[in-house]
Amino acid sequence: MMDFDLNWLLSTDYTQPDSFIIITTILLAGIFLRYLLMAWIYHELVYKKLGNYQPYRRLHEQVRLPQVRKEIRYSFLGAIIFAFSGTLMLICWQKDLTQLYTQLNLIDLIWIPLSFFLGLFIHETYYYWLHRWMHLPKVLKHFHHTHHNSLYTSSFTSFSFHPIEAFLQAIFLPLLVLFLPMHFSVLLAMLVTMSVTAVINHAGVEVYASSSIRSPLTRWIVGATHHDLHHLKYRCNYGLYFTFWDVWMKTEDSEFEKRFLEHSIKPDTKKN
Repeated sequence: MMDFDLNWLLSTDYTQPDSFIIITTILLAGIFLRYLLMAWIYHELVYKKLGNYQPYRRLHEQVRLPQVRKEIRYSFLGAIIFAFSGTLMLICWQKDLTQLYTQLNLIDLIWIPLSFFLGLFIHETYYYWLHRWMHLPKVLKHFHHTHHNSLYTSSFTSFSFHPIEAFLQAIFLPLLVLFLPMHFSVLLAMLVTMSVTAVINHAGVEVYASSSIRSPLTRWIVGATHHDLHHLKYRCNYGLYFTFWDVWMKTEDSEFEKRFLEHSIKPDTKKN
């Protein structure tokens, strides 16, 4: 039916040291600059601009500059690990070891959206249980505590991980594409979704409408209020994109709905 021409990616042997270093450096620059740009734009336009216009949407005051600098440093270390992960996935694709494909057929009208949501579900499941494990006391103090040092978060917190945690997150997609058939457009869509939701959930400002908590569709989406409670209380709200595992495993904080409505409804319009 149609083909995404990615043959130019196959023309170089990335297992050769010089090519490996070049492509990994390019990926590193792209990943880190994407993080800085998205975090800065969201902070300026949403936390500051929207927060000034609707201050009740802010979950807390703006974080201090030393915290942001520390988060950027850890994010750079994480970007290195994610860049290596991306190069590994590219090499596996070159060697025909993955289920990634570029050719589009009629069946993809169904499979592309289905594989996207299936990929998100698998990622959600992987992350929820990984996250629960990382909160075991002996594990938490060794590396996940780095992320939780940011008690009050900002969009710059979204990528700030200890290198071990960054590795555990970075290996997910390379492992997923080994067994799940996935068009390259779905892979890109998942990467965009990961980046955007991470920024939204850490930005310290609630952007979703109050009605979203009543909708059977949007009720299951993690937002800033949901994840902010996790950073404040540690032992609740472990979800990444969705809340269903928290609901099923009874780890969703009982104050979530009340706090969400406090930050999504203008004070003078709330019912007594």
